[in-house]
Amino acid sequence: MESPIDKPEGDWWSEKINRRETIWLGLSGGWALTLFGWMLGWSQFGDQNQVGETYKLTTERFLEKVRSYKQAAGSLTVDGEEMLVPHDNDVYVGALQWDWDGLPVVLRPGETYRFHLGSYDVQHGFSVRNEDNLSQQISLQILPGYEWVLEMSFDDPGTYQVVCNEFCGTSHRSMHGKFVVRDHEPVETGADEGSGSGGDEYGGWFTGDASGGPTPNFDGETADRTGQEEVTVTVGGAEDASSSNVYGPPAVRVSPGTTVTFEWASVGHNVAVESQPDGASWQGHESLEDSGFTTQHTFETEGVYKYYCDPHLRVGMKGVVEVA
Repeated sequence: MESPIDKPEGDWWSEKINRRETIWLGLSGGWALTLFGWMLGWSQFGDQNQVGETYKLTTERFLEKVRSYKQAAGSLTVDGEEMLVPHDNDVYVGALQWDWDGLPVVLRPGETYRFHLGSYDVQHGFSVRNEDNLSQQISLQILPGYEWVLEMSFDDPGTYQVVCNEFCGTSHRSMHGKFVVRDHEPVETGADEGSGSGGDEYGGWFTGDASGGPTPNFDGETADRTGQEEVTVTVGGAEDASSSNVYGPPAVRVSPGTTVTFEWASVGHNVAVESQPDGASWQGHESLEDSGFTTQHTFETEGVYKYYCDPHLRVGMKGVVEVA
């Protein structure tokens, strides 16, 4: 028995190929050329392909655009959830680990919107699926350092789920967003520079002038919990917040000796200490945790403790504990 690794005997290279084998090789080559031609045709004439302008820009610049879009947008409550209503037909969506900045949003059926897509950190997937018809979906890729502008319109009213279809980290599975397509009464919109930018009491910590972006759920008021022995701060969500990238309440005032429990309500967050009074020894909680995790600290030293979430500082996930 001859070994398959041994050199064949004779002039095997010059032997003629069987006619049937030649036919199959010809058919395979022709089919490969046909598929290649179809690919070129689809990219030029196929309506199913997403095309649009792409701009190269810094992450900080795109974050500013999303922030301005949110400030100019109105709001509408749908099924108990507060959603953005675009000021015009431009919709900005920023992808980040592990959330969608600029969502949820309400769109009108049949209208054409210009979606501006970009990433704040790593590559993400942008997959949109009709909740009631999974055959209606698109899957795109979003890269950091670029703004991709695409025109989209949705004829069928309903809820459209947005998920990341590109693995982007440990909490990739939790990266969900949505927008609702429905008719609605006119909503007042327009840029409000004061929105979400309070916080001069803490040296501008909650504004975009400090590290990171402005804190979306801070209205300039500090929750007064003085006199209470125990206080809870929600990490990654609050009842009055439309984003999961917030602390609730963002600023709280407590008495010396109060134990503050930080309770995680969503995934992929931490509590990193920005600053604290002289003599204080709070370490925060540096590792990223998921829903259900809790950590406590008893605040003894009077003064202001500033903290933030590492992955979501850019979108304003910042907090304060004031001991007075």
